[in-house]
Amino acid sequence: MKSINLVKFTYSHILDRVFSELAGDFDPGQALEIKNKMLVLAEKWHQLESRVANELKKYPPYKFNPQHIKCYIVKDLPYTGISDPLIIKINNDFDLIAATLIHELVHISISQEDTDLIAKIKREFPEVLEFRTQFHIVVNFIEYEILKSVFDKETFDKIMERELSLKGLKSSWDVVLANEEKLRGIIRPGS
Repeated sequence: MKSINLVKFTYSHILDRVFSELAGDFDPGQALEIKNKMLVLAEKWHQLESRVANELKKYPPYKFNPQHIKCYIVKDLPYTGISDPLIIKINNDFDLIAATLIHELVHISISQEDTDLIAKIKREFPEVLEFRTQFHIVVNFIEYEILKSVFDKETFDKIMERELSLKGLKSSWDVVLANEEKLRGIIRPGS
């Protein structure tokens, strides 16, 4: 499938340097390594991108405009990715990077202020009190559905193993995995 060029990968030397220095891991020669990995990532991502975007469109409110989204690639980051600005920590496993990118694109496509979705989550799961967890129930459910759609079972299982190991998202993943059908009705009515 042809790429829609939604994501434009870019390298910022200063951004990469700042994160690496904060991690105590700056190497003056890392720019070339990151740029080379970024080129491989871009090629592989653009083979998947249209499928991911088509899946994202199934979940209102889909809020991408026709322009591309700039995605900065860095060596070091305290997280696997950040949505605003879009920053992805590079590694050698394209599948895991793609999953991170999908997660961050879900963040971008829906608004943190989407009170309607959060209100529905609060009503259905009153025991979930923290906003971050409530919001990530929505994000992780959409990510989960997209991952199942675009990856084979072996790759999906590998990605989910990593996702479930991320401590900050564990409580939202627990709700998603235990309530798939209920969430499908809340987040994607009519499916």
